[in-house]
Formats: sequence, C-alpha cells, structure tokens
Amino acid sequence: MTYSNTTTLGFIGLGSMGLPMASNMLKSELTMYLYDLEPARYASLQGSKTHQCDSPKDVANKADIIFTCLPSLEAAHFVALDPSKGIIQGSNVQSIVNLGTTGSQYAKEVSKALMERNIHFLDSPISGGPAGAANATLAVMCSGHKATYDFLCQKVYPHMSEKQFYVGDDAGMAQVMKLVNNINLFMQLAGTLESLTLGEKAGLNPSQMIEVINASSGLSRSSQVFIPNNILSGKFNFGASNAILKKDLDLWISEVENYKTPSQVGGATRSIFDEAIKEHGLEADLTTIYSTLKRIASIK
Repeated sequence: MTYSNTTTLGFIGLGSMGLPMASNMLKSELTMYLYDLEPARYASLQGSKTHQCDSPKDVANKADIIFTCLPSLEAAHFVALDPSKGIIQGSNVQSIVNLGTTGSQYAKEVSKALMERNIHFLDSPISGGPAGAANATLAVMCSGHKATYDFLCQKVYPHMSEKQFYVGDDAGMAQVMKLVNNINLFMQLAGTLESLTLGEKAGLNPSQMIEVINASSGLSRSSQVFIPNNILSGKFNFGASNAILKKDLDLWISEVENYKTPSQVGGATRSIFDEAIKEHGLEADLTTIYSTLKRIASIK
C-alpha cells in the first residue's frame, strides 16, 4: 500500500471534537470528503478541497483514508459495518482511522470484518478535549496498520496533534491505552474535588486550596487546569457530557473484567460519578460532580 500527495481523506462525525479536527486536517492540503447527520456543521469547512457526501458509503467510494469521530458505539458500528450504507461497502477506501473511544472489543471486531474486504484499520483515540481539538494540541494513541500511521504522521497528524504514540500492531491496544488515561483522569478529578469538600467544610477557600495543592505534592492536571478553569470558575464546561463519561467508564470496567485487574479505586470513582449522573442527568457536563459532592457534604 502506497500513499502520496494525491491521497484523499474522509471524515465522518463533525461534532464538537470532529469539526475542529477536520478543519485542522485541511491544512495538509489533501482533498477531504465529509459526512455528518447535521448538514449545518459543514458550513465552516467550505473550500475547493472539501466535498459533502450523502452517506458513509459515499465517503468510502471516494476517500482513501477515512477518519471517524462518533458519539456512541452504536453509531461507530453502523458507520463502519452497516451492510447498505457503511464504510465497508465502499469501493475506494483503503483504511479506516477510528478517533473515538470505543473499547478494544469493538476495535477487534471491526478490524477483522474490514480485513475481509482488504480494508485496513488504525485505532487512533485522542486525548485533550475540545480545547485540544481546536488548538491542535491533542495526544493521539495508535495501534493497528503501521503504514497508515506512518503516512498520517508525515501529512496529517502534525496539523491536529502535538504528540503521537504508536503502542502496538494489534487492534484494540490503543483503546486500552485511552481507557487507562481516562480512568486516571476521572480518579484524579473526583478525588481532588472530594478532598476540597473537607477543606471547604472546615472553612478553607476552594481557590486557595487549589493554589496550595498546585504548589505541593498533590498537583495534577485536574488541579492545574480543569478544576480552576472549568469548575471553580462557575462555568462547569469541561466540554464532555455525563453520557460520554458513562460510556468511557462502562468501557473501562469491561476491560478490567476482561483482563482481571484491580478496580477498587476506579470502582469507587465510577460509583460517585453514577451518583452525579442520577442527580444531573446524562446531558449535563461531567464537572457537575462537584455539586453532587458538595450536596453529600452538606455544603451550600
């Protein structure tokens, strides 16, 4: 398989993460074919190298490498494998690049089905949130088809990502890496916010506590960035919903059960986030966990 400057890209899923990534990818100057259920999302991607398509299959009839960035396992499965409209039915596609967090079982299943049609699969989950997508500072974790990865590192990833990591040849390895990262973030965030409730109930100022933590041994990305910018600011705008959080936590526990590894700390984290989901709903921003923790601590 050989890619070149005439290689064409596809992008399916122009949501809050997908749209800025697709915009940055266009800096590669490669032609891009686009599909999303909401046509209004195409508005900012007009140009001579962008073309709107009618279905995932339509993209796969025109693009060599297709990126997918989809909100659920159901959507990801449909886009890849639907027998009438899926990418797998395309006549031109050579590789699919999965940017979403879908778990290793999905990666293995889809990779196997695609290979039966001589379509390669590169797992490429991303980390960095909406701000990382907009500012092209994402971290990208990849496993699977190495030739596709090498080409993207030369032509595409530098326009959307600060760091790329190739973690192995087997489908699903990058998904496990992404879930390791995510549960680490969720444990840090929930744990730090829980600790703040103790200090706040004792009369300490939350913003000053974060300053002390960040100057001491308890600092983390949650204490340095997310808590001051997205929670103590009153904005509650991390940019990911409780629905996305729940999906990732469910995928994480599936990997734990598959590999039979400890889950006591992660399980406790999952439990308190479940409490926040019950209180605020799936559409609320995941940072609303702080309100739940304060309620439990009887802090107004």
